[in-house]
Amino acid sequence: MNTKLAFAGIAVAAMAVLAGCTGGVGGGGISGKVSRAGGGSAGGATVVACLVDDDCDTYSEAKAGSDGSYTVGKLGDGKGYVVLGLLDTNKDGEADYLGWYESVEEDPTVVKAPKSGVNFQLYELGQAKQQLKVLPKFLR
Repeated sequence: MNTKLAFAGIAVAAMAVLAGCTGGVGGGGISGKVSRAGGGSAGGATVVACLVDDDCDTYSEAKAGSDGSYTVGKLGDGKGYVVLGLLDTNKDGEADYLGWYESVEEDPTVVKAPKSGVNFQLYELGQAKQQLKVLPKFLR
């Protein structure tokens, strides 16, 4: 399998899913810090909390600050969300880095709002990173 093409497909799928989402709900928030694996700033990354109960039709998003700190607000208290991050470093409108919050193994972890300390890393799509292979399975 061509790794670059596989990861490019993952990024396109992630952007398509996020583009199809319809917006947030009121309530608490999820906060943390996003960073790039291997170093470098993740400032400006888009962080999205997708509501698991409706297959990501409801979501809220935020931009990470220059230090990678983010707060995604307007979430339903006690509801489960998956937290994803995308970063476009070359400003071409496509994600160059992708990742999600996980606490065990490689599967995205469901987070109940409100919650702080939801820290995670973004991985360059060109890297052969096993973690990114989970995304298409999760988004089915």
